[in-house]
Amino acid sequence: MFGLIVYFARLHVSWIRVSVTAFFLSMVYPLIADGIALAAGEQENPAPPDDVIFVPPEIGAPRDRMGAGTRDVPSQTTSETLQLLVPEDGGLTTLPSPPLVWRLTRGHRGDLVVGLKPSGADGPQFRIKGPFAAGDYGLDLGRQNVLLDTNLVYLWHVTLVDENTGTVAHRATGLIERLPETYRSNNPAAEGFWFDALSELVDISLSGRIIATKPDQFEQLMVAAGVGS
Repeated sequence: MFGLIVYFARLHVSWIRVSVTAFFLSMVYPLIADGIALAAGEQENPAPPDDVIFVPPEIGAPRDRMGAGTRDVPSQTTSETLQLLVPEDGGLTTLPSPPLVWRLTRGHRGDLVVGLKPSGADGPQFRIKGPFAAGDYGLDLGRQNVLLDTNLVYLWHVTLVDENTGTVAHRATGLIERLPETYRSNNPAAEGFWFDALSELVDISLSGRIIATKPDQFEQLMVAAGVGS
């Protein structure tokens, strides 16, 4: 009889322990689950990227440093259907082979020619076979083994060629100047280095189409500089 009493007493103690453990887990589990969900939410919704604000360079735009005899070189970054994605007075860079980027506001069935030359000199031209759908395109100068010299203002152009006549259908021109690497900045947009900022936000595919690696910041850069609108 005494042994039976001891057995039931032990069984009662075990039941109490199980009940306490179950109660403890019921209180702690929601807290753990909420913590896991919060951590997952932080990973799925990262902090928004910093805004990109383009500030014109303190040392002036490339047009400001063109020689007196070359300041009348035409720089028209926008034509019908074609827009060069560069400020009207040109863009600065510290990169030896910066990306040259343009936008087609509608499709073009003919070829396209991109040219780059120092003011008053000859330079390379690249003919790219059409047709082209509307969108953003670019030329990777590094793939073409083109290196810009420092402290020279270059004139670059994009020409749309009529598929039937071979004549110029549309043409836009812009300016670019490379400064020494000592001018390189961790915040190129804020320092006015247009092409350095652009290179951090886009990739140029082998087809020539632009891939915006940071679409929101790319659009902010365009808006801040009044480009492509």
